[in-house]
Amino acid sequence: MLLIDATLSVLSAQGRKADSLMTQKWVKALSAIGVGGVKRPREPVVAPDAIYGFDNFLRGDYPELFRQLRRLEPLEVVFGDSQGFATALATAWLEEGGSGVVASLTGIGGLPALETLRLFLRQTGRMALPQANRPLANVIRLYETISGRKISLFQPVLGQGLFAVESGVHVDSWSKDPTLYEPFPPELTGAKRLLALGRHSGRGAVDLKCRQLGLDFPGEALSGLLAQVRDKAVALGRSLTEDEFAALARSLMERPLES
Repeated sequence: MLLIDATLSVLSAQGRKADSLMTQKWVKALSAIGVGGVKRPREPVVAPDAIYGFDNFLRGDYPELFRQLRRLEPLEVVFGDSQGFATALATAWLEEGGSGVVASLTGIGGLPALETLRLFLRQTGRMALPQANRPLANVIRLYETISGRKISLFQPVLGQGLFAVESGVHVDSWSKDPTLYEPFPPELTGAKRLLALGRHSGRGAVDLKCRQLGLDFPGEALSGLLAQVRDKAVALGRSLTEDEFAALARSLMERPLES
């Protein structure tokens, strides 16, 4: 058993308990992505026979520590996170042939981040992750329902905004082969590729977005549209949404007709 999920245990300790139906759905969703064990809400995050700690060992001879740990054949290993190393230590433990890592979604409760470990196992060929039915997207949806918390747009692995591209330098090659800039297919988490327009966008990005939205914007006016996109992005302090960009472009397209 490589991974053991303790998300429900952590949430329960924080006063957010899943009922039996949601627990069943959670167990099923985690099983679908290959998580071998799932702790129920009333189970302790750290079992009495678990090996716990090692917060500082990333700075030392952790491969030797892991060799000694493997001789003990622990059923559960819970890496501490007082130094912010829990996910890195758990990844290294799996890489060295370890198992029984206790983790949680987004690393809640100071545990290693389950989604990062699961993606590591996929990327290194240790455990395939099915793309059908967007299994990680199901996990995200259930987590937000049970916890009452929204996952950040830019949460590592799970963030739905991770596949937004704004930099003008990359837009041309991104539009031809987006996989050049992607560590994994966005379909795994239900995310979508998105060309975001903001203060760093270039003329080519604005032209591409117009074509994506079916806007017949005159090429000679793209520079003016780009300037307005940048100004609006600075004023908002973020990239423009597609609706905001479309409204801006249409307003400029209509101006000659009104004059």
